Amino acid sequence: MIHPLRPLLLAFALVSSAAAAAPAPVRGGTLEQVVLLSRHNLRAPLVSSGTLAEATPHAWATWDVAAGELTTKGGVLEVYMGRYLGQWLRQAHVLPAAGCPQAGDFHALANSLQRTQATAQFFIAGAFPGCHVTVEQRMPLGTMDPLFDPVIHRDDAGFQRRALRAMQKAEAQAHLAPDLQVVDNVVEHAASPACAGRRPCTLRAGDSTFRAAVGKEPGVTGSLALANGMVDALLMEDYQNVTGSAAGWGRLRDDAQWQALARVRNGYQEILFGTPEVARDVAALLLAHIGVLFADPQAPKVSLMVGHDSNIGAVLAALGTADYTLPGQLEKTPIGGLLQFERWRVHSGEARYRLVYVYPTRAQLRDALPLNDVQPPGRVELALPGCGQNGCSDVQFERLLYRALN
Repeated sequence: MIHPLRPLLLAFALVSSAAAAAPAPVRGGTLEQVVLLSRHNLRAPLVSSGTLAEATPHAWATWDVAAGELTTKGGVLEVYMGRYLGQWLRQAHVLPAAGCPQAGDFHALANSLQRTQATAQFFIAGAFPGCHVTVEQRMPLGTMDPLFDPVIHRDDAGFQRRALRAMQKAEAQAHLAPDLQVVDNVVEHAASPACAGRRPCTLRAGDSTFRAAVGKEPGVTGSLALANGMVDALLMEDYQNVTGSAAGWGRLRDDAQWQALARVRNGYQEILFGTPEVARDVAALLLAHIGVLFADPQAPKVSLMVGHDSNIGAVLAALGTADYTLPGQLEKTPIGGLLQFERWRVHSGEARYRLVYVYPTRAQLRDALPLNDVQPPGRVELALPGCGQNGCSDVQFERLLYRALN
């Protein structure tokens, strides 16, 4: 069984007292507001063990939490991220240098699932130890908050046809056949119960059936969906890193294999949530909410929203951000990573908006490394279309959001 790596109290003992590295400033600017859109931290695999068990002759790792729930190690890791960013924001003078945040300083809103609510709570425990800071939960636990629910909103047959064509085209352009074969070899799918009496029985590209129904998440059945579930389970096992040995029954031994698995995982996300028209529809509520936070003079200086990789992927695709890499990571939307929307005020009085991806590296996740100025999280500035090297102006940022929402 996969157990927590270490007790939660050890998170506080291991966090260095060193301050987080000061933010790299916009030229001549002062940071005045930050909106954080985070993916939850480490969780048990989402696909049921029964479904996965049929796809391989091997026994999957068992977990001490239910499918999809945040693990104790995930809580430890999120404490590290919260402490690091809390120090970072204090050094940037966005948060008060000492004491607990007030209502105008910080607000947290998380999707109404265990893993997102718990992630927000652990972030707060790291950022504001000893403070009573609540996490807003707008729906009953275990149900999706519409703000974070990555579903199709348009009840439009023409849109649905275009969405299906876009997903089919994206799958063809991804060229995932060699990578699906790597997954097939790792899990030994041909020898699985699911393949009994079926020859040939392989994971193969091109057998997908996509769906884009109103009120439902963009979806797919076939080899791509099955492989994505298995890769997700292998990634979570690797991050949990209980034994220190290779994941996947000792069969994932080299970087080339992991890169192939990552292309399947990233490709799945980009095919379903990354085509522009689908992304704009799925991300509309989140993007509108972000726009309101920056437009409202009464909004908190720091807003934390905790959702899912589909939320982050759709937001980035809807904004039209350029392709990016995250050094030290396999996933494009990694566990515990977050988008950091920043508004700066320059000497002329004008605003400048910047978007940065802050994320734990694979080593930081696997080894539960505390985050500090010596061992900071990854930090990659993302290029926003139509904006300069010093960020977006008010007009440029408003135009960017308008295009994404229309």
